This record gives sequence, C-alpha cells and structure tokens, in this order.
Amino acid sequence: MKTLKTIVILTFCTLLSSNALFAQELPQPSPSAEVKQRIGLTDVTINYSRPSVKGREIFGKLVPFGEIWRTGANANTLITFSDDVKINGTAVKAGTYSFFTIPGKTEWKVIINSLTDGWGDGKYDEKNNVFTAIVKPGKGIFQESMRFTFEKLQPTHGSLVLAWAEVYIELKIDVDVDKKALQNIEKAMAEATDKNKAGVYRNAAKYYLDNKLDLEKALTWINESIAAQEYWYTYWVKGDIQHTKGDNTGAIASAKKAIELGEAGAKESGKPFGYKEKIEASITTYK
Repeated sequence: MKTLKTIVILTFCTLLSSNALFAQELPQPSPSAEVKQRIGLTDVTINYSRPSVKGREIFGKLVPFGEIWRTGANANTLITFSDDVKINGTAVKAGTYSFFTIPGKTEWKVIINSLTDGWGDGKYDEKNNVFTAIVKPGKGIFQESMRFTFEKLQPTHGSLVLAWAEVYIELKIDVDVDKKALQNIEKAMAEATDKNKAGVYRNAAKYYLDNKLDLEKALTWINESIAAQEYWYTYWVKGDIQHTKGDNTGAIASAKKAIELGEAGAKESGKPFGYKEKIEASITTYK
C-alpha cells in the first residue's frame, strides 16, 4: 500500500510533467518581431507583435477609431532610443518607451509613453506620456501583416513608418550625430596608441572636412597623422583640406605627394596604383 508521502511525490511529479507539456512553444497568430536601425550614430529599436489582416476590415472595425491602441498585438509595442532624439521636432530622451496610437479617419494621434510593463493598452495612463503628435495617415501598398520600417535614412535623420492594410503613418526622427561623433573623436584620440594614431587623426580630420567644421583643427590633425605615418591617402585628404581653405598651391603639392607614395607602395607590391587618375582629377580641381 502506498504511503501518503509516496502519493504526494507522485502527484508533484505528474504536475511538473503536465506543466512542461503545456509550456511548449507553438506558432503565434501575431508573431513577435524586432526592427533595429542605426540613424547616424543612434540606434532605434522597436519590439512588437505583427497581426495580419486575414480578410478583415482593420481600421474603424477591428481597430476602432478614436480609441487607444497598443499599435500591434499581445504586449504593448516598445520603442528604444540609444541617445536623445527629436521626433517630429519634439525632444525625447534616450530610453525605452511604449508606442501607442489613437487611429482616426483623417488623423492619428501618436503617443510615446514611459510605461513599459503593460499588456496591450491595459495600463495606459496619459500622465506617463512623454510625446504626442497628430499625423495624417496616407494610403499605400496593401500590407497583409502590420510592420514598422525605417525609410529616407540620412546621417542626421530618418523616417519611422508604420503600415498595415492600406494605411500608413510616418514620423521623422532627428539625431544629433555631430555631438556623438565629436565625443567618439575625443575618446579615440585620448586612447590612441602609436600603432593606430595615424588612422585616428586622419579619420577625425576627414570628418571635420566632410561636415564643414573647424578646418584649422582638421589641418592640425592631418599633419599629426602624417607625422605618425606617411601614407598616400592621408596626403590626398590633406590636399582636400588645403583646397577647401583656399591654399591650392599646398593642395597640389599634397596631391602629388599622394601619387608619389601610392606609386611607390604599388611598385613594392607589384600591383598598379589604382587611384592615380582620381588624384590627378583632384589636382585639376585644385587648379
């Protein structure tokens, strides 16, 4: 005859087996998704679940007009910014937020809310809103499954697009790429070694040149790069800096030095110097 202790143990084991059986992973009607995009030097990540149309009328029916919507399915949709950004011109601090919307026939209200542990829209409270904007929906290519994408990407901005069925909305995200880049430059220079100093200072000088920042500083840095290691490309960058500063004589001399070093290096490797014509075209521009 089984003892009470034996019965309890057997019952417990049965429960564990049952829980393991029912905890199995199965396909979801609205599968989870993650979209991550770098804009400039800022990462924007969206975690959401993707419902599908399945022949239903979506906006105004399945998703009512004028009511708060989790903007997806299952848990509330989350959006994360690695740095401070501006959304449609409004500042939003770095962090993770819920992404809610209130759809309408002619306009949508987009809401970014500091609550992140809700399910759906169950814990939505407008006092936690950190951003709201009214946007006009557009008509686009039919999307069976709801999706977020990033479009119109530039170093300083990009667009976040939400599309489902035939409707889409768009938000502009601006990032302060120069601030982050300058911080990275300062950090890289502070940590530079004899081995990588030439590249670090050249990259910094090129960034200042390309973004029309302090050209005197760019020239100082490119000279420090050359002092650390003479390289044909570094002299070409120096020529561009000198030309932009109005020193075309110096620019031509630097470009010719670039060709000289490039051809010498190519001769050692037994390969032709493939950038000679491009540098000569720069010299023509300098003249």
